[in-house]
Amino acid sequence: LTILSKHADIAEEYRRRFRYILMDEYQDTNVAQYLWLRLLTSSTGNVCCVGDDDQSIYGWRGAEVDNILRFERDFPGAKVIRLERNYRSTRHILGAASGLIAANKDRLGKTLWTEDQTGDKVRVRGVWDGEAEARLIADEIETARKTGRNYKDMAVLVRASFQMRAFEERFVMLAIPYAVIGGPRFFERAEIRDAHAYLRLIQSPDDDLAFERIVNVPKRGIGDTSVQKILHIARQTGVSAMTAVRDLIGSDELQARTRTALSNFVRDMDRWRNQAQSIPHWELTEIILEESGYTDMQKADRTSGQTRLDNLKELTQSMQAFDNLGAYLEHVSLVLDLDRGAGEDAVQVMTLHGAKGLEFPLVFLPGWEEGVFPSQRSIDEKGEKGLEEERRLAYVGVTRAKADAR
Repeated sequence: LTILSKHADIAEEYRRRFRYILMDEYQDTNVAQYLWLRLLTSSTGNVCCVGDDDQSIYGWRGAEVDNILRFERDFPGAKVIRLERNYRSTRHILGAASGLIAANKDRLGKTLWTEDQTGDKVRVRGVWDGEAEARLIADEIETARKTGRNYKDMAVLVRASFQMRAFEERFVMLAIPYAVIGGPRFFERAEIRDAHAYLRLIQSPDDDLAFERIVNVPKRGIGDTSVQKILHIARQTGVSAMTAVRDLIGSDELQARTRTALSNFVRDMDRWRNQAQSIPHWELTEIILEESGYTDMQKADRTSGQTRLDNLKELTQSMQAFDNLGAYLEHVSLVLDLDRGAGEDAVQVMTLHGAKGLEFPLVFLPGWEEGVFPSQRSIDEKGEKGLEEERRLAYVGVTRAKADAR
């Protein structure tokens, strides 16, 4: 941008080279892309932009919906062609989507129509909680499967990744094949594995895999070389890593700084293990995440830390369904053992953002409740603009369905 704006000769050379410019997904362009386009087309006006302002859903990564809203002002005399015929969805789905997005004030407006007059109305159901919702959707997936619909023709679209946990567990228990698109499964996420490693080491001090995973997470100044040395000594002497650490703390085989860090780690683990005898296991998990510095580590990560914290919150809430820590860890082990992955015919589970551009005959849209969807964080950060983007995201979700949206 600096080069094109400050060096007219270079800008003119690129204008000659690219006499006609076609830009797709114009509603998702950011400020830099917008300025770049204006610089390259300022003298010719030979530009064709394709986009749908009602599908601008990437404001969180810099996209600016105003770019497409002011297109006619930026390019006076431009011809606007509204592509309003829809070849994907039924009239009931289009009607629901149009009614939803009509509440947005900042939009160009269009009237979607289709010749497909078949299909059921969009269904809206209320359930008690996320677990009941997962049971309901799993049951309906099994029913749809019995009527001849393939698993791959069904999708569960969630607002946030933490919502996947209940569905994944339910699908595993019912042997419904599923695939998480765009990310790892819930129990395979790094933050969940870390939390489980802490709990496993409390439950079983001889769990060397758990020790290796979290002895330096968050960073405690215990380097990889020291960890490997501890594991080597443990194997040579036939003891667990935690036992080896207790012996090494009083020796000179490790640097003083490392011994201090290990001493603090052992002290914390002993304290949490004692607390496990008197407090609920989900409260213990919250304490571990807070006192270990794990929560602060995620808060410091402005990129994806909040998403990980949401996943951890979902984890601790789900633990309340189990009588004790042992029962919960057995459940996790069972889920991981049964969850062997799926073949090509599998229910598609993904976020609404990840579903952009895709389509499925049957779409489930769970978790449409205050604070989750629309996202409270989005509204808190952007106010009315945030709410309008949440509506656009809902519009994208509904219009992923070809025949049935629930």
